[in-house]
Amino acid sequence: LQCPPSPSSSSPAVTKGLFILWAVPGQGGRPLQPPTLQQIQALVRHMAEDAQELFAFYEEDQHLAINNLCRNNRPPEWLRGPVMVPGGVRGSMVRMAQALQDITQHQRDLNPPGAEILRRLASTHLKVRGLLSNLEGLFPAPSLTPGRRPPPGPTAPTKVFRQKLEGCRILWSYARFMAKLSAQLEARSRRARREKRRSRRGSRLSARS
Repeated sequence: LQCPPSPSSSSPAVTKGLFILWAVPGQGGRPLQPPTLQQIQALVRHMAEDAQELFAFYEEDQHLAINNLCRNNRPPEWLRGPVMVPGGVRGSMVRMAQALQDITQHQRDLNPPGAEILRRLASTHLKVRGLLSNLEGLFPAPSLTPGRRPPPGPTAPTKVFRQKLEGCRILWSYARFMAKLSAQLEARSRRARREKRRSRRGSRLSARS
C-alpha cells in the first residue's frame, strides 16, 4: 500500500495547500477558492500513507498482528470499488468518518485520555472530514431525495475482542481504499497532462499552417 513519491507532493505550494484543505467548516473556516486537482491529489496521497500507518499501529497496539486476522479480502460494501464514481468517494468518506467515531469511542473505553491510539484516530478523522469538505468540485454529491438520511455506520459488536477486530478490519479496508483512490487520481492527473501537451502541440501546428 505504499504510495509512490511524486514531485507534486514535495511542492511548497501544495504542502501549504494541504493545511488549508484540512480546514473543516466550523473549525477555522475554508478558503473561498476551490482546491485544485493537484492539491486534492496531494491530500489523498498523504491520507493513503496516513491510513497505512494508522492500520499498522492499530494492528500492533491491539495485539492483532497474528495470522493476518485483520487483512481479509471482504471489505465493507461502502469501501469497495469502483472508487471514482459519482458519490462513491463522498459516500465512502461519510461512512468512514462515522466508523472512525465508533472506533474512537471504543478505544476511549480502553485507553487513558491522550493515548497515542486516540491521537492517531483523531488525526485521521480530521483528514477524512477535511477531504469531505473539499470534494464538491472533484466528486459532485449525488442528488438525494428530501429527507433521505445516509446509511448507518457499521454496527459495533458487543464483545471487546470483536470490537477491536472489526475496527482493525475497517482500518485495513480503508487503507486499501485510499491507496486505490490515490493511484486513480495519479492516473487521472497523467491523462490530463498528456491531453494538455497534445492540445498545445495541436495549437502550434495550427499556427504554423
